[in-house]
Amino acid sequence: MMSDKQGRQREDMDPTTDLASGFTVARYHELRPKLTSTAPDESDWQEVLNAVERRIQERFLEPIDTLARAFTQDNATIVPGFAILALDCLLIDTIQSFREGRISTGDVSPAQSFKTFLSSPGFAEFNKKDRDDFFHYVRNGILHNGETRGGWKIRIDPSAIIERDPATQTRKINRELFHNAVKAECDQLLTTLRAGKDPTAREHFLRRMDAIAGYPAIRRKHRYFAYGSNIDESEIHRTAPTAEFYATAFLPGYRLVFSKHSETRGGDAASITIDPTSIVWGAVYRVTDQDQEALRQREDGYQELPKTTVYLTPPIPGDDPTPTTAFTFIAKTTCPFHCRPPADYLGIIINAAETRKLPERYVEQLKTYEGFTTSNK
Repeated sequence: MMSDKQGRQREDMDPTTDLASGFTVARYHELRPKLTSTAPDESDWQEVLNAVERRIQERFLEPIDTLARAFTQDNATIVPGFAILALDCLLIDTIQSFREGRISTGDVSPAQSFKTFLSSPGFAEFNKKDRDDFFHYVRNGILHNGETRGGWKIRIDPSAIIERDPATQTRKINRELFHNAVKAECDQLLTTLRAGKDPTAREHFLRRMDAIAGYPAIRRKHRYFAYGSNIDESEIHRTAPTAEFYATAFLPGYRLVFSKHSETRGGDAASITIDPTSIVWGAVYRVTDQDQEALRQREDGYQELPKTTVYLTPPIPGDDPTPTTAFTFIAKTTCPFHCRPPADYLGIIINAAETRKLPERYVEQLKTYEGFTTSNK
């Protein structure tokens, strides 16, 4: 019996369970400490990656190939398009879960995750509307309702990966070309992991594998929207050391203000106030239970807004932002002396906003805040 870092017992992971043919849960647990040692043996990494490649081949690629071959046989009576695309959608989720280090479904926005995948070069023929609609009408339609919706059709005969009919407003997916593009993304993931030159990619991969194999894992199950100095990663890590940046985002219906007096800062700190005509930009982090509690302790002069809807910056400019929920904070009181923010504090926010590539207009508004100029930084 195993336990994760949240204290929950894992009784469901039989050590003899095959994660792939010839590779058990017990073998992964045996290899796992070696993968993050100061001098890991690459042969250990390759053994794990070979097992994951077999897992994907056995659970997704071979079944898809079998269905596709059956369709081409004489007198075939099966219509495998839905089943193939359903497996491809599951494979997309699998690929993205490794890329994102996903432990559970709630860690990320499924819509954002899928649209990010469909922004890959292999899906260049998908436009903004296609990416949005594919998630809702194809992925969700097939997996949840057993049908495509919104005029989408799955075929084998279109000449391109996606074909649009302006007269009927229908869109056809060539399921063979779509599958080839998904498979290419899978190959790219494994190539990147094998090369070992991207530490973040391997870190995320291990986090996902830990969840699959019941190995103790850090669960970043909360999303936190930072709009002040915590936009800066070094700042948030002073309080929440395991917080992980997820995406930039904006909060509509609020305006950024500097109204909460901070003895630590020696001036007024950032807060938000309701303003239907404005938005607040910031960063969304994934955080653990411990990180969340530490942020609550740090922001004791603030009231927590536990389930606030923020909109994630889309993977491609011009796409629709994806809504998600996050917790954030709003000041309980207003500084009666209107001390204004110290220059060095505002400078941290401006530098972080520029680093995170928040909208230029928003950054300029920060730079021209009353009592502050860029020369004060």
